[in-house]
Amino acid sequence: MSGDKQEYIAKLEKAISQKYGEETINNPKRFWNEEKEKEYVNQSLEERQKFAKLADTDTKVEQDGFLINKKLLTRDHNRGCSVCDIYSFHPRDDLYMNKFGACFSCYVQYVEGRKERWATGWRPNKEK
Repeated sequence: MSGDKQEYIAKLEKAISQKYGEETINNPKRFWNEEKEKEYVNQSLEERQKFAKLADTDTKVEQDGFLINKKLLTRDHNRGCSVCDIYSFHPRDDLYMNKFGACFSCYVQYVEGRKERWATGWRPNKEK
């Protein structure tokens, strides 16, 4: 290596060690041993097994010309309001849809203060 390149590398190593600490520029052979190697190999093996297990569960299924994660097809999400028929992705509506089958707006208008009546099966007439 030429002198300019060696000088550049030395300055680079110094800047890296000042910013990130001395251990970032140390040769790994100084602190690496058989025990650490075995630990690293075991961790790598565990990670590979974890990713392989995840890959098995992420099976894609074709539906309507699209590939969809199979887990999404088996989930039972109620996102449509039984009162106003609005389909909502708003997280606030999730609680009310799961508990009352109504979005937040319909909950406020029809359920709040009348939970016993709602629980007995009363629903407002759908306007046409």
